[in-house]
Amino acid sequence: MAYYNKQEILDYVEEATVKLESKGLKPLNPAEEVVKRLNDEEDMVGFFWIEYIEEGDGEKIKMEGKSWYRISGDLYTDDRFAIDLYQAMVAGLTVTDIIKKREIDKELAKQGIVDIETLEQTVKANTNQDGD
Repeated sequence: MAYYNKQEILDYVEEATVKLESKGLKPLNPAEEVVKRLNDEEDMVGFFWIEYIEEGDGEKIKMEGKSWYRISGDLYTDDRFAIDLYQAMVAGLTVTDIIKKREIDKELAKQGIVDIETLEQTVKANTNQDGD
């Protein structure tokens, strides 16, 4: 589904929290923060966590979760095209302009990450891997 109301977002967060607790994981942002953002009608709401996956040569980190963009009142979307279209409409641009800008921003962000292995170790060191 591409469109959600506040209750559907809260249902997702509740279900994800139960799954996280069963795995001994904690979210990066607590459910209470999601509720506050929804009540404050902030434009962007997200709920994320990090999982650690065993692979042949060691452990990898994987960020999981979801984000929603508020279109109006009680209407949110997680659909990339819907978000691009909305942002283009608000800015008076084309969807192509929005996509090109995002690609430029992505490339600039990549240039800021020099050593991905060091970044992964930093994330592991600063997140709760064992549920403590």
